[in-house]
Amino acid sequence: MKEQIPAELEAAKASLEQAEAELAKTYIYAGVDGSVEQFTLQVGDYVNPILRPAGILIPEKFSRNKRFLASFGQISAPVIKVGSYVEMSCLSKPFTVIPMVVVDIQDVIPSGQIRQEDRLLDPQIGLLPGSLTVFLEPVYPGSVDEVLTGSTCLANAYSNHHDVLHEGDVGSVERVYLHAVDTLGLVHAIILRIQVFMLPVFSLVLSGH
Repeated sequence: MKEQIPAELEAAKASLEQAEAELAKTYIYAGVDGSVEQFTLQVGDYVNPILRPAGILIPEKFSRNKRFLASFGQISAPVIKVGSYVEMSCLSKPFTVIPMVVVDIQDVIPSGQIRQEDRLLDPQIGLLPGSLTVFLEPVYPGSVDEVLTGSTCLANAYSNHHDVLHEGDVGSVERVYLHAVDTLGLVHAIILRIQVFMLPVFSLVLSGH
């Protein structure tokens, strides 16, 4: 009797630990704080994290930081640097030009990826030239608070040669070239403001929606 009761107690403890382990498998914990959107799970729905998730987790840090992703042509790669000034306008905040700054640049061009298949692949088929991917953050805190995450935006990046032109050791040809580049940036800024004004008009009036 003295041996039977302790053995049954240990067996009961082991069964309890196994039940707790099985119960823990029914809970899913996210690695970050955030909110679950598009959660349309109903009783009987099949849930799989790869093929059919029950919802989309939007990390709180992602929504709070308001970092934007922009793409520019590959020819802009030598010009756009970290710290470059950018002006942006978004559909969710119309008639507004928001000052932004480049905080990071992806060091690869997203084009030319090839997946191993059972057929020969012609690189000329279906491969579009990729763009330069940059990350933007607002210059002034709070300027993008009203912009919804995931908004469609227009952005123009500008170069600034003011300091170079005032150094005095710039040649005449280079000085004319830098002035032309800065003037072109001014023209692009004017075009952006025209687009900022016309985009809501096209979206609300001329599109018929």
